[in-house]
Amino acid sequence: MNIYKIIRPLIFKIEPETAHELAIKFLKSNLFYPQIREYSNLQQKLWNIDFKSPVGMAAGFDKNAEVAEALSKFGFGFVECGTVTPFAQVGNEKPRIFRLEEDRAIINRLGFNNLGANNFEHNLAKSFGQITCPVGVNIGKNKDTEEAINDYLALLDRFYLQASYITINISSPNTHNLRDIQNEDQLDAFLSRIMEEKIELKSRYRKDVAILLKVAPDLTLQEQEKVAKTVLKNQIDGVIVSNTTINRDDSLKNSEANETGGLSGKPLFSRSNEVLKNFYKFTEGKIPLIGVGGVSSAADAYEKIKCGASLVQIYSAFIYEGFSLVEKIKKDLNKVVKQDGFKNISEAIGISCK
Repeated sequence: MNIYKIIRPLIFKIEPETAHELAIKFLKSNLFYPQIREYSNLQQKLWNIDFKSPVGMAAGFDKNAEVAEALSKFGFGFVECGTVTPFAQVGNEKPRIFRLEEDRAIINRLGFNNLGANNFEHNLAKSFGQITCPVGVNIGKNKDTEEAINDYLALLDRFYLQASYITINISSPNTHNLRDIQNEDQLDAFLSRIMEEKIELKSRYRKDVAILLKVAPDLTLQEQEKVAKTVLKNQIDGVIVSNTTINRDDSLKNSEANETGGLSGKPLFSRSNEVLKNFYKFTEGKIPLIGVGGVSSAADAYEKIKCGASLVQIYSAFIYEGFSLVEKIKKDLNKVVKQDGFKNISEAIGISCK
């Protein structure tokens, strides 16, 4: 029996941001962990990192790296914390999270609310050695920073040793003008500076930490191709496809569907898959991709993998389905990989693109 489905109506009576804070407190309490199983056919090595499964927690849930250790005990193959900015900021005015229950979706306009790099670094250091999976650090700029690159370089330097990988988040729709950095003329110069810093850090610490770029699903096909070419030119290690969307489908049923902000969850699934396939083709399968957007089952995760993703991330479905979802996805993925005659899930990557 899925206990979460019984208590979910009660949780959903609570304002979304308060419910999220309660979930963080619950995870900190260490009161419950499910029985975890590992499946050899789901294990991969990417960027010299061992992933026990391709199912990860997306950035946004654990903004301050408070519960990475707890999340790692729920069966995630990896956890991405953040988005963290150099200095603490409160984000946008409330209310700023909306549940679209009929649509199995979330709209947020949080605006990189977080407690800042000092707090984030302290939390990560506290749980060092106890986290049982790779931890990515998702970095962004403070709202009032004029030269965005300065914030990203400072955070890259600060978390290079702590992170399994670092995600450059320039695709959130909730920070003014942030997505403009994805424009071809800005992106090339921006990524060039990022990789110059990585080369220096790699030499200094003798450690090669993967740098990933998270992209928006709202890019045109031409823009996607330009971003992909710029990523390859600058030797970025991977791409996360995709962030939330500012577009709204007419099929959305909830009365709050037109609230400003980024839409995530089931309605993003098809669009993010299209963009994922395009990036797989435009990057010629040369770099690993992480697929995000609307994954709520093994079938969804498998489809993203067939569209070119080496790994997938969930978030909105975690809110709707509860803590047992990760193990269910892993169990069912293990079965479908066997049924399709693959020894390892990596053999399915991009088969829908061929």
